[in-house]
Amino acid sequence: MSDQVKLALVGCGGISGAHVNGYKDLFSRGCRDFVYTACCDVSEESAKRRADELAEIQGSTPAVFTRVDDLLNSGLAEAGDLCLPHFLHHSMAISLLEGGMHVMVEKPLGITIRASKKMIETAGKNKRILATAENIRRYAWARSGKWAATQQKLAGDVVAVDIANMAYGPFDANNPAMKWRMVKLLVGGGMIMDSGAHFTDMMLCLFGEPDEIYCNMSTMDTRMIQGLPVLGAAQADVEDTWHAVIKFVQGPLVTWSYSRALPGPILRHGRYYGTKGLIEDNGFPFHCFQSGCTVHLGDNTYITREEVLNAYMNSLSEAERKRLFPYGCEDGFGIQLWDFADAIRNSRKPELDGTAGLKAKALCEACYESAYAGEPVKYADVLSGKIHAYQQPIDEYWKL
Repeated sequence: MSDQVKLALVGCGGISGAHVNGYKDLFSRGCRDFVYTACCDVSEESAKRRADELAEIQGSTPAVFTRVDDLLNSGLAEAGDLCLPHFLHHSMAISLLEGGMHVMVEKPLGITIRASKKMIETAGKNKRILATAENIRRYAWARSGKWAATQQKLAGDVVAVDIANMAYGPFDANNPAMKWRMVKLLVGGGMIMDSGAHFTDMMLCLFGEPDEIYCNMSTMDTRMIQGLPVLGAAQADVEDTWHAVIKFVQGPLVTWSYSRALPGPILRHGRYYGTKGLIEDNGFPFHCFQSGCTVHLGDNTYITREEVLNAYMNSLSEAERKRLFPYGCEDGFGIQLWDFADAIRNSRKPELDGTAGLKAKALCEACYESAYAGEPVKYADVLSGKIHAYQQPIDEYWKL
């Protein structure tokens, strides 16, 4: 086992703050398995801000860089924690992997299937760990929801799932963190790809391999977006409304609906229908069970989310608790950081490696490919790259 893993925070914008807070939670509980030694961002101000925040936590100030090449040449870090816009995931990850660093990339893994596979191939070629930063499935509430639905089967066998989030709210095109999310070439797709990556990961976690996907989607917001990275200006072209039906090889039929463009009251629910009752998601339904679940039984009784959580936690052995919730941490961001560092220290596979990220991404892409083709598609054909018409212009633009 190696000593303390030296991490570089690469990308110091919005989501990196959640990584810092997760680290803070771990550090406060006594974790010293890794340390941040560098912060890198094209904005020196952003990198310095995160470096100062990390210094307050760990007592030492990470070095600040504005170029990945300078970070690599410094030799200060052996692993990179990437928190970047989607269009930079593959290029930055590949640069770090080829430079000898292990890498954890914020979801979704790469901007397309082809980009994701190049990242995985590069990691394998250089014998480095590639992990997917996926926080939702790691929360105690989420793990208890999976336990309730598919292990204990508290509502019987899950036979149908209905997920909906219809909430009118166009994106703020003046917000730098949101504007790039409105253009396909920069984000890869809209919320099917973004928040939806959490959902698809949990679907695979719950129900295994998808079989066939049918999706229709539309783009009602077609504003011209100014001040974009790389492109300068472009028309918004990602989906803002969709309806999808997902069939699993062995599992339920899932319906998945979303819109931020259709006016009206909020309609939001996550319902998992079983042969003996209903499991209701208590939070934002795309972040499956992050806030727990309530089990409604056929005899009009129910099991509260607190009862589900307590029963789940009591079912774990001490070894399982230490592995799933290191140092007692229940913050999903903190857990994913620990898992990445521990995988490096012990030369093991992380809970979510690059392949896991690719598989979750392929379910997102299957929705796009179905909508583009106007017909159902097989998940396996999208995962293999046989079907890729929606992704083709993105691959061509980024020379993938």
